[in-house]
Amino acid sequence: GAYAKYFIAIGLFAAGITSAITAPLAAAYVARGCFNWDNNLKSTKFRLVWMIILLLGIIFSSTGMKPVDVIKFAQFANGLLLPIIALFLFWVMNNKSLLGDYKNSTKQNIMSGIILLITTVLGIKSIFSVLGVI
Repeated sequence: GAYAKYFIAIGLFAAGITSAITAPLAAAYVARGCFNWDNNLKSTKFRLVWMIILLLGIIFSSTGMKPVDVIKFAQFANGLLLPIIALFLFWVMNNKSLLGDYKNSTKQNIMSGIILLITTVLGIKSIFSVLGVI
């Protein structure tokens, strides 16, 4: 009805506010896990990462950069990194010096190969989509 545009605006505003808070928080959690920092949420490093990501969001939105360009960059990066990470995991899961008797079996390698093929196809499709080839 006539009020639909207001409800959509409120919904988009709420989604933006909640993701603007939780996405930097998630990045801080990832940094904490990657760098093996203290489990304390009040640590300076944890809060610094959270604040830097928030500030980057404010800077990008204030400079007039189009969100679509940022989304396209993220899609391109995901399309590039997904197959590389899948290949790395495939290699690690078959490394006997790392996993010993727990390395992948032939059946697991076949499934991993299928997954690697799918991620590569999806990654290439994503990159071509961003570049406007398809």
